[in-house]
Amino acid sequence: MTQESLEKTAYEKLRHRIVYGVYMPGVMLSENELATEFGMSRTPVRAAISLLERDGFLESFKGRGVLVKEISFRKFCEIYEVLVSMQLFTLDLAAAGQRSFDLERLKACLDKQLAAREADDYAGYYEAALDFIGIMLGSGRNEFMMQVLDLCRSKFICRMVTFRKQHPEPKPQWSGWTNDQVYEALREGRIVSAKEAILDNYDRTTRQLAYSGMM
Repeated sequence: MTQESLEKTAYEKLRHRIVYGVYMPGVMLSENELATEFGMSRTPVRAAISLLERDGFLESFKGRGVLVKEISFRKFCEIYEVLVSMQLFTLDLAAAGQRSFDLERLKACLDKQLAAREADDYAGYYEAALDFIGIMLGSGRNEFMMQVLDLCRSKFICRMVTFRKQHPEPKPQWSGWTNDQVYEALREGRIVSAKEAILDNYDRTTRQLAYSGMM
């Protein structure tokens, strides 16, 4: 395997463990231990750490190791605002007759999200939530919007999965409930109601975070 391939492998393995809460926020990692775990030298691991520092997931401390950083709820809200804005824009275009939605795919995604909730599969729940948004945005064939969604995905999932691992009760519900409301509204052609459901959930989420002092 080439050095470039090793660096990519190390990056993907380490990133996956951080995003999905295998390495939780606050954990100190060691280059040597990671190299042993991944079965490679420290050089590609060091390169992967550098990239993940750039991405905002890690911070190195000389002589101590590498800290897994927490994605703040303030950052989460910034990401959430971008997602909401893109959904609302897409719905505005649909109201003007310039977009239509793949209801079958939306329903399949919604069912997957609700099943993940019942199985306590937090990662699956939030992956499906973002996939639901992706199907909505994909109706416009706007490649840049889809790229923005991909950029948002890892930090969104990291924040929510690690939070749910720390606070497993109560089960997540509002994202699934909102997507159900959006799906039903779109199925019946009620674009305004779909927008209201998205905005209501945004307002509920930000108020809850502000009340709990998380932002």
